[in-house]
Amino acid sequence: MLRFFEQLYSLIILFLLGCAAVGPPPGGITDTNGPELLSVSPGSILDFSTVQKIIFEFDELIDPASVPPSIKIIPELKYKLKVRGRKIIIQPDKTWPENDIIRISLSRKIRDYQKNMMSKSVILNFSTGPEIPDGIIKGKVVESNNNNLIELGLYEWPMNDSSQYIHKVEADKLGNFEFKGVKYGQYTLGAIEGSLWSMNQQIEREKYAILTSDF
Repeated sequence: MLRFFEQLYSLIILFLLGCAAVGPPPGGITDTNGPELLSVSPGSILDFSTVQKIIFEFDELIDPASVPPSIKIIPELKYKLKVRGRKIIIQPDKTWPENDIIRISLSRKIRDYQKNMMSKSVILNFSTGPEIPDGIIKGKVVESNNNNLIELGLYEWPMNDSSQYIHKVEADKLGNFEFKGVKYGQYTLGAIEGSLWSMNQQIEREKYAILTSDF
């Protein structure tokens, strides 16, 4: 009987060890860097399958609670989201739209278990057709606070009070930003410290910046 209880005790210990929470091991050097993207699958962004899943793999474990509010997909549609350790997996609820461009944004607010945010956002364009516009607009927000998120909007020129941004991106922690997949044309830029939703309304109460040249 005593041997039976010894075996039962061992099984309980093993069970408790097997139920440990998923996360980084304690101790060691303090982690002050946020997750960095290592790879994206599939590698091809043209002639994208309408049922294709997209896998983002990072260099460390991702806090799952930080992911859902940090994903933005244009055009807006329903999608399935999974977080598995270091991977974020996105796939359409049914299908991606045919012969269209799918823009997927991962905010800097995605973080690790030490609450460290990403150093820069991730924006990728996929096309279920044969091409993606190759225009790029990039620059830097000067005198920015790298502890605060800054969002920039790309607007058609000339801009008016009712103008809505075509695309928006986050500046990285050094203030650098880049718009990809831009069609040829004339544009202007606006930036807000925080989340950009209406430049015309937010400039009355938020810290902001406007491109000084016309376009």
